Amino acid sequence: MKAWDGLLERLAEAAAVVEGPIGAQTERERAEGHRHLLRILSIATEMLVEKGDPERPEFTRWMSAHRKMYGDNPGTVYDAAIIEGSRSYVIRGNRGSCAYLGFCLYGTDDKGAKRIAGNLDDDEMTFSADGSFELHLQPGGGDLSLDPDVTEVMVRQYFVDPENEQQATYTIEQVPGAGPPPPLTEEVLAARLERLGDYVRDTVEAEATLSALSASIATAVFRAGNEYVDADGNPAPPPVDLAAVVRVMPTPAIQYSGQWFDNLRDDEAIVIEGTVPTCRYWSISLLSRFMESGDWVHHPVALTGRDVGLAAGQCFRVVVSHADPGGVTWLATTGLTSANLAVRALKADGVLDLQFTRIPLTDLERS
Repeated sequence: MKAWDGLLERLAEAAAVVEGPIGAQTERERAEGHRHLLRILSIATEMLVEKGDPERPEFTRWMSAHRKMYGDNPGTVYDAAIIEGSRSYVIRGNRGSCAYLGFCLYGTDDKGAKRIAGNLDDDEMTFSADGSFELHLQPGGGDLSLDPDVTEVMVRQYFVDPENEQQATYTIEQVPGAGPPPPLTEEVLAARLERLGDYVRDTVEAEATLSALSASIATAVFRAGNEYVDADGNPAPPPVDLAAVVRVMPTPAIQYSGQWFDNLRDDEAIVIEGTVPTCRYWSISLLSRFMESGDWVHHPVALTGRDVGLAAGQCFRVVVSHADPGGVTWLATTGLTSANLAVRALKADGVLDLQFTRIPLTDLERS
């Protein structure tokens, strides 16, 4: 089957990114990079092959402890469905009690470039007494208006108290419904395999590119909505290509900041200090060169505002190092010598004010 051969070619191109100049720099990164391709393939096979019919959309749960991409935030629920901007849909569900529930639309052009095409969250939604809701997505109207280039709807759920908060539940269907799917044909499968191969290759290329751009920036990046701002909240020129940022599908509800580090030695640490404005949720996490979160099941590679335990506006201090220095709020590198430190604040009233300082561990012991 020609489409199958094409898929293998795209996967080989994706592997070439992992092994290329902006890809893996160490043996560990090569191993994790190739595993990352399998994780993207797992997500995309479900989303594009099994659930890739925009007449009969279904949500795919993107992330877990073993499926990661696009700078995932540990503990956050990401569900995505393939749709078309020329059709109408309804999403029905129940709010649950998660700290945040948001629906974001993404458009895709002929070259694969992404854009944020719309966003709606729980501040703007109407819920029944039992938490149920209904959202209409349709061209030129509805709760979320669909432009012709819209290809995906992403649902995000954030949790401040994950042990006690209930996840939202939801389904999506076309209006009017399309009925049961017809038997699969080679033509349909070929189109989905072509899209699958392109998706895996383009995803890892975008992730490695954004990490390479991040590594070229000396200071923290602040992002609010679709614009960059400085520490005082004033508009600033984009320090990295906006197209690369939007390719990994951010949401305008979150303010992003962070800094890349290279060649961190065993006798060094990075100290993150600053203040976080009033917000619903904030976190600091470690992201690999391929924009995966670390092994959060076994290691403290992500911290939330609840973990840090300070109120909005209070100064916090987090230490990033290979081994736990003791007596500090510690973020583990799990031995990665190069990675990105990602900070995000959800529905923030103000701008993140952060400083990243690389110091010898002996200086930490004296402080």
